[in-house]
Amino acid sequence: MNEVPSFHSDQESFIQSLRKQTAVSHQKLEENHLSKMILAEKVSLTDYQNYLSAMYGVTVGCEDFVFTQIKDVFPDLDARRRSHLIIKDLQATGFSQSQIDALPVYRFSFSSLAENAGAMYVLEGSTLGGRMLYKHIHKTLGLTPENGCSYFWGYGDQTGTMWKSFISTFARFAQETGQSAEIIQGAENTFTIIDNWLDEAVIEK
Repeated sequence: MNEVPSFHSDQESFIQSLRKQTAVSHQKLEENHLSKMILAEKVSLTDYQNYLSAMYGVTVGCEDFVFTQIKDVFPDLDARRRSHLIIKDLQATGFSQSQIDALPVYRFSFSSLAENAGAMYVLEGSTLGGRMLYKHIHKTLGLTPENGCSYFWGYGDQTGTMWKSFISTFARFAQETGQSAEIIQGAENTFTIIDNWLDEAVIEK
């Protein structure tokens, strides 16, 4: 008799497939000029503001359009809102409220719950890379979570715990709905959306 795959092993298989199938689009985003600029040894404050301004557009877009679609799947979404941290950091580094209000916001238009869950995976996953970026920005620009670098600091010491909680619910949703392919497509599309969005990001002088 064949063994029936366990719920847990199916979840792990899904996450592995997700990472494999989004690897190319994920790598392309990491090679984006703004992504590389923020990690440069001589990153400037303007580079940092430019990156934050771009991420504001997709972060607010996710909170405005994606969160409303997936609120019944992820009950702790309010604790995962991070656009206010970008606002705080931009203000701390010299942006006025009017400049922030003028920043463009991306309108996510995924039609299915599965695609929106895939988008959430990408945005939530950015908290992990954010910890590395925080260390770099703190070292190069001297910013702290209290003074201009709260977005990269993210959940702070709770980042790992928050990620594990998210990925557990996320993988369970994929398992229960049988929509792994559509979720993965949503994640892949979101990597591409953010890559294209960063390409268009320019601070108004």
